[in-house]
Parts: sequence; C-alpha cells; structure tokens
Amino acid sequence: MSDEREKTTRLARTRQKVARVGEIQTLKDWALSEKSTDGFAMLLERNMPELTGEAIVLRHPQHFAPEVVAAARNRLEQC
Repeated sequence: MSDEREKTTRLARTRQKVARVGEIQTLKDWALSEKSTDGFAMLLERNMPELTGEAIVLRHPQHFAPEVVAAARNRLEQC
C-alpha cells in the first residue's frame, strides 16, 4: 500500500488491537467475526491470501481452538 499511495501506510488499527488484546486474541477475533476485515479484502484483491490473519491461524493451528481454525478455513474457502 505504501508503494501504491506513495507514502508510508501504517496498520494503526491492527497495532492498537494487538497492543490491547495481543496477537493470538486478535487473530481469533478476526477468524470468528461474522464480517471480514477491510484488510482481508484488500489482501485478497492483491492476490495475497497467505498474508491474512486467517492464513496465519491455519499455519499455526496448535495455538487456536478447533472452532477458530475451522472459521479461518471457511472464510478463506469462501473467497
């Protein structure tokens, strides 16, 4: 995004949430949310699904409950 906008683009909301609740909880919340994030859509538009929070959950299933892993898988499969 920084290259596209020709200025530095920070993930302020993500950083704030991670600071508030931690990385694992942030990823859980994203996976279990009924609505996907704007960042998720943006990454898919750029053909970069491997960078989504859901993909991170799938790469590290040992850190998440089965329902979180299933929700992450479902979201990625639907797109």
